[in-house]
Amino acid sequence: MINHIVIIGASVSGHNIALKIRDKHKGCKITLISEEGYPAYDHLKLADFISGTIEEKDIFLCSEDDYLKRDINFIKNKKVKSLNTQKGSVYFKDKGSIDYNILVIASGRSPVIPDIPGARKEGAYRLYVLDDAKELLKRYIAHPVCIVGSNSLSLKIAEAILEKYGVEVKVLSRTTFDSSDIPPKTEIISDCLSEVIGEGEIQAVKLKSGKALGVCAVLFMDDYKSNIDFLKDTDILVQDDFVIVNGWMATNHDNIFACGSVVRKDSVVISLMLADNIINRLDKEDSRDAKVYSPGTI
Repeated sequence: MINHIVIIGASVSGHNIALKIRDKHKGCKITLISEEGYPAYDHLKLADFISGTIEEKDIFLCSEDDYLKRDINFIKNKKVKSLNTQKGSVYFKDKGSIDYNILVIASGRSPVIPDIPGARKEGAYRLYVLDDAKELLKRYIAHPVCIVGSNSLSLKIAEAILEKYGVEVKVLSRTTFDSSDIPPKTEIISDCLSEVIGEGEIQAVKLKSGKALGVCAVLFMDDYKSNIDFLKDTDILVQDDFVIVNGWMATNHDNIFACGSVVRKDSVVISLMLADNIINRLDKEDSRDAKVYSPGTI
């Protein structure tokens, strides 16, 4: 039997797992599914792309041809809608499905746009994927920008906006940053957004404290949510918006694994460990099949 490994999410983790399994195991079928229209890329390089330090081609980890050469079936622009864990099937939002023997959930986490007045106005962006950055770069920016974010990536984006446009950046953060890490012309404000103000386009934001800030764009980079809506009708265990896994990164289904930011323990080392686990499993199955079907066995 040829095992089919399906990986949901062309994240760095999903990409690394697909490549390592293929390098060590040639006999299986591998499918890598991406909701985006691109091969895997480094999200941390989006700041450099926005600033103009690097070109778009420089953020990718490989090309689509690289997947083809490695015999990895790369499916792009496909959103997973649901799973049938009993049949071993993945269903897509725009119809169609694909079957698996082994499934890896590496769909990542992304920021959500808060449910506040004006958050959907033109000039408000969820900054996480390459298309988000491209949309931002289409906008004319000549006034301060507001970033809602509490991690180091928020500061990198603030620095990129300063380099690109030369405008001030207001970062609304729930955490305190080291003063040496804060870029020039960047103000860290310990407050929350309550409203985005403007006639059609953004002109200002109102904070919970009542203070108003004049800005021309808002970037949401906080309140991350796991991209696992497709698990809602399954019995795969999830806690506090993270997929529950054991030490081998397996879920409560022994043929379904999860890695990357959808689990609490996220690192490149852990993703590669998961790849090794799957490779060992495939090798054992191949050895068992060879024994069963070898000449002279009963």
